Amino acid sequence: MNDKPQWLQAAKNLLDDSTRHLDAATLSRLNLARQNALAQRRRPAVWIIPAGLASACALLLALAVWHGRVPPAPTDAAAVDVSAGDNEALADDDEFYEDLDFYAWLDAQNQEPQG
Repeated sequence: MNDKPQWLQAAKNLLDDSTRHLDAATLSRLNLARQNALAQRRRPAVWIIPAGLASACALLLALAVWHGRVPPAPTDAAAVDVSAGDNEALADDDEFYEDLDFYAWLDAQNQEPQG
């Protein structure tokens, strides 16, 4: 019993008939091309492992550099310690004293219970 469609069987027969009349040199070249294609398909890509290793090393280096440069964010505004050098910098800044009322209002807003 043949479960292939009729057009597929006709195409197969036509191709088989056309290969029966090929000379030995052409058959040899076709066979060699087929063997080369199969050999390339089976050959593993040897560059995948070194490329993956290099990418992982570059990622680790980038993360180490990035992690070393990012300062930790304070979790609470009251927990931030202001050193003497910061006080001197604020004393030299005239804009800080101009907005003193704003900072007092802002501090009062932060201390009110949220509800």
